Amino acid sequence: MDTILIGSLTLSLLHALIPSHWLPFVTIGKVEQWSRRQLLTVTAIAGLAHTVSTTLLGIVVSLAGWQLADKYHILSERVIPLLLLALGLWYLMQHLRHRHTHDHIDAGTIRKNRSFSGLLLSLTVAMFLSPCLEIEAYFLSAGAKGRGWYGIPAVALVALVYNVVTLSGMLLMVVIGRQGLKRLNAHWFEHNENLITSLTLFGLAVLNIFIEF
Repeated sequence: MDTILIGSLTLSLLHALIPSHWLPFVTIGKVEQWSRRQLLTVTAIAGLAHTVSTTLLGIVVSLAGWQLADKYHILSERVIPLLLLALGLWYLMQHLRHRHTHDHIDAGTIRKNRSFSGLLLSLTVAMFLSPCLEIEAYFLSAGAKGRGWYGIPAVALVALVYNVVTLSGMLLMVVIGRQGLKRLNAHWFEHNENLITSLTLFGLAVLNIFIEF
């Protein structure tokens, strides 16, 4: 359980801090001259849509974990680390190819609809349709903690950590970004977010190898 908690917390923090999860809100909010309240409202609603879609996908994945509960040790010792390594390698390849796969929002396209309600709807739909996949490895592991009701507390823990940390982090970052965007050097993080994600996944894979779920 400790590894599930650490891994879920780490990936949730990572997703909240990388620019693709908050910079588009700050950019659009600045152009549209949103108040702080409007910016936080949009971020909260769109961010919630993002975490909900990720959680729903995670629940589906956890069902597969329940079916593998009898093979939990094989899953935790081999499958999950290999899955994290594979995801880490994929993000490393995207970094080397200079592709920003975490870009959930195309700010230029979204801003074609200039009304506040239109922008809110567009941002919410865009975030809902782009769930994060890295956390799903922990939903799979949590589901495998036990069949049926026995696996529910672990799945609930992953969902709670992911939703609370990701949403809180996004809201914090848009506040910081709104106050001093130039001081954040967001371009460096934006350029290297795939590399950061890759190294994080590699580290979690190593952690999972040496520490039992």
